[in-house]
Amino acid sequence: MPKVTFLNKQGRVAVDCHEGETLLQAGLRQGVPLPYGCGAGVCSTCVARARPGTVENAWADAPGAQNLKHDKGECLLCQSLVTDDCEILVPGKIDLAQTLADTPAHYRARLHDVAVVAPDVATFQLSLEGQADYTAGQYFLIRLEGMQGYRPYSMTDFQREAQTLNFVIKRIPNGRFSDEIFSNGVSEAKVDVFGPMGLATFDPSDPQESRDLVCLVGGSGIAGIMSVLDRAVSVNHFESHRLLMVFGVRRREDFFFLDELRRVKESAPDNVSIHLAVSEEGSEEVDALSDFPLHQGFVHEVAEGLGDGVFENRLAFLGGPPAMLTGSLALLLGAGVPVSDIRYDRFG
Repeated sequence: MPKVTFLNKQGRVAVDCHEGETLLQAGLRQGVPLPYGCGAGVCSTCVARARPGTVENAWADAPGAQNLKHDKGECLLCQSLVTDDCEILVPGKIDLAQTLADTPAHYRARLHDVAVVAPDVATFQLSLEGQADYTAGQYFLIRLEGMQGYRPYSMTDFQREAQTLNFVIKRIPNGRFSDEIFSNGVSEAKVDVFGPMGLATFDPSDPQESRDLVCLVGGSGIAGIMSVLDRAVSVNHFESHRLLMVFGVRRREDFFFLDELRRVKESAPDNVSIHLAVSEEGSEEVDALSDFPLHQGFVHEVAEGLGDGVFENRLAFLGGPPAMLTGSLALLLGAGVPVSDIRYDRFG
């Protein structure tokens, strides 16, 4: 079993790496606080350096690997495999001597109960061989047999000692995972799973998080937000705190989870405000849908039009494609929301 030593100016720590396990997974599994944003080769947050030739790229076409300086040994921790002992230089000021309080793990699971809930959107479940605890807003990495790399998917609810996990997936052009679901009609499969992961979490038992919320969401990015809302409703959070949410899609028929959102609204009608947004319909068609106000425009545009001061002193959660995240981030930062109060994962 290869031994990997992570090091930087703050120190070093050595861990064992299982066969087929990425450097990121090996480190996180053993409590090393390595940097990451998606864990799936998309965001480049986990760029590190290895002596050239000592690591193998598990997914050469990963979006986050396209600008790596291979001649300088740059690699993605989340896509790098090793076959022998090696040292990995981790940039930044991370204290490698610290140990993560909660560590992710590997699981085998069965994918099943695929259900189409909107054009190009489906839900599915994973039954784990074992059980897992996770924090509201976290995600798991999932890999089908024969697929290069893992894909991140957020749970859509909150559970303790979960044996069955619930997810939502959007059809992505040329997406290996989504093609299996939508084009090949896979309704059941064995998968490898690693998690839980993610920093866009919500724990209402923490006094610093027992606050009003704002959620700006686009399309299937609502998945992790639904977990946050499920957790909040389970402890009657909105009886004493407010929620402002804008959920946007391209066309009216693209909406899903409206029944679930209605239950959130009904948990505290006076404190929960949920708005829907469509970006490709004429204003003459926009009024209301499922008793929710329906607006014309992009998520950040609709949110901006809700009035001044609506984001003040709120904890913000974002989910959606890159353009939606960019617009929403600019809106919140411009409104004075501190970076520390804005939470999202970089899947896009």
